[in-house]
Amino acid sequence: MGENDVEKELEMELDDGRIVRLKEIDQWLVYDGLLDGYPTERINGCLVDHIMASSAVGGRRTVLITPEQIRSVDLGGTAAGEEPAMLLPRTAIRARFDSLEPLAGGGDFSELSVIWFQHSWALPIDGGVVEKIRALDWAGSARDMIW
Repeated sequence: MGENDVEKELEMELDDGRIVRLKEIDQWLVYDGLLDGYPTERINGCLVDHIMASSAVGGRRTVLITPEQIRSVDLGGTAAGEEPAMLLPRTAIRARFDSLEPLAGGGDFSELSVIWFQHSWALPIDGGVVEKIRALDWAGSARDMIW
């Protein structure tokens, strides 16, 4: 990945024409620490809820790009009455983007945190996720900030 490729990853134009920049990225293995059992839709929901709650610390505005869950017959949940094993993509990613355009004119810039899941470490950001980030309602989701 050359320097120009990295720059492309750090800045993108949203569908509404606003330019946003990637300012911070944090990522981890989704099931790191799952010690007993297998992931189910219920467990995955709890994991996502925890990630969203921890991202809201300090009043940060955060949006979730809803992850696709894939049923796994290899892990469990095949017996009658068991919950089926459902897998999220292996990497959870929380990124903070900002725009030099404030929303209401009262701030110096606007920012928004975005959470998504993909099968590999970022960067690069999965192409399908990039499309969903570009389609975000920035004005309805972000907040103004002051330097």
